[in-house]
Amino acid sequence: MVELAADPTAVTLTFDDLGVLATGGIDVFLYEANEDPNPPPYYITVAGKRFAFTGATYLEKGHGAVLPRWVREEEAAGRLVLMARRTERLLAYVHDPAATEDDAEG
Repeated sequence: MVELAADPTAVTLTFDDLGVLATGGIDVFLYEANEDPNPPPYYITVAGKRFAFTGATYLEKGHGAVLPRWVREEEAAGRLVLMARRTERLLAYVHDPAATEDDAEG
């Protein structure tokens, strides 16, 4: 169930809201954002982990598709990756367990 947060730039999802994208020998969680009429969120929270939009988008297939290499690099660095499909592009989100949240509530 997609849950909009008080912050319009954030959304909270469950694992039931995600699919899996298998491409180039990698598997990555995928949020189908095409169904959402709102602009893509900057933050996606899943199971208490906050993923931030990296500002990068990738082609899923074709000449410019570099997703598998990028995902492997992020995972090797200890970061978790989530993708959101919007139109014909994949929006990249990353959760860095070593990072501190810069906008803690309180």
